[in-house]
Amino acid sequence: NQQYEYISAEIIKNSVNKQHNYLTLNRGDKDGIKPGMGVVTRDGVIGVVRGVSHHFSTVMSLLNKELRISSKLKESEFFGPLSWTGEDYRFAYLREIPLHADVEKGDTVVTSGYSNIFPEGISVGYVEEYEEKGGRFYEMKVRLSVDFKRVSEVYIIRNLRKREREKLENQVN
Repeated sequence: NQQYEYISAEIIKNSVNKQHNYLTLNRGDKDGIKPGMGVVTRDGVIGVVRGVSHHFSTVMSLLNKELRISSKLKESEFFGPLSWTGEDYRFAYLREIPLHADVEKGDTVVTSGYSNIFPEGISVGYVEEYEEKGGRFYEMKVRLSVDFKRVSEVYIIRNLRKREREKLENQVN
């Protein structure tokens, strides 16, 4: 009944100071790695595999302005997209949380499980501060749980039921 496998890898290249940061890992298609797989550490989310060769893979880092991660407040379960603004490598922003949600500084933010990439409940970070945006939603500054300047070992997530889910969801679309 297992849905996910975790494949260990080492980061052999990492950037944190660009607008579109990437990592390179020492695992590739010979290890079963494919584009679209999630990458995490024991502390939380790192990014998503984009390119794969025989022995290596590249990962779009959470510190890439193009990446959006479906995330939620752990306690209340309100969800929204989390993304990085290209500024401080320690923070990202969770958006589209409705104003009626109970929010406190320090609330835990985790993956929502609403994608084929990350299982539900993987740590993303903690609410540092929040403010009303557009009269209907909160925007939350989230202190990331991973220190991207110190990370060296990661786990690549293989969703064993990905094809089945995609096939079913494509029938609706």
